[in-house]
Amino acid sequence: MSSEELTKLAATFGGSVATHLKTVELNVPPDKVLEACKSISSMPGLYHLSTITGLDLGEEIGILYQFWQGKGFVVVRTAVPKTAPKIQSISGTLPSAVLYEAEIQDLLGVSFEGNPYLGKRLLLPDDYPAEAPPPLRKEADPEKIRKMMGLE
Repeated sequence: MSSEELTKLAATFGGSVATHLKTVELNVPPDKVLEACKSISSMPGLYHLSTITGLDLGEEIGILYQFWQGKGFVVVRTAVPKTAPKIQSISGTLPSAVLYEAEIQDLLGVSFEGNPYLGKRLLLPDDYPAEAPPPLRKEADPEKIRKMMGLE
């Protein structure tokens, strides 16, 4: 994928493009992720959605959709606020996203609207306390969570 094509996509989705090493990032607002991922996955030379990564950025949860391009990656990057961690699922378009999204839901508390695992547990036990923060958030305290679960 040429930088010209990515710049055009960024303009279409109100985002920006950054390049480092063998990775090209397309930064888009959360409401444009589904369209951006559809566009990128349909381009020649992009083999598949490799993974989706979530990370706690402090006030936001960052989400990175990584597409493999032979010798490098194209990444669609977005962020959702911790106060309202919701985003549209891309699993209807890219079924391989189902479990990646479910993992981020469990561990970081992001709701992927339209994902079949929405509201279900994938990795956490069913008795994980509802009042406890998701375990990979910076404010999660493992000792308090263990106590809440009766493990200490």
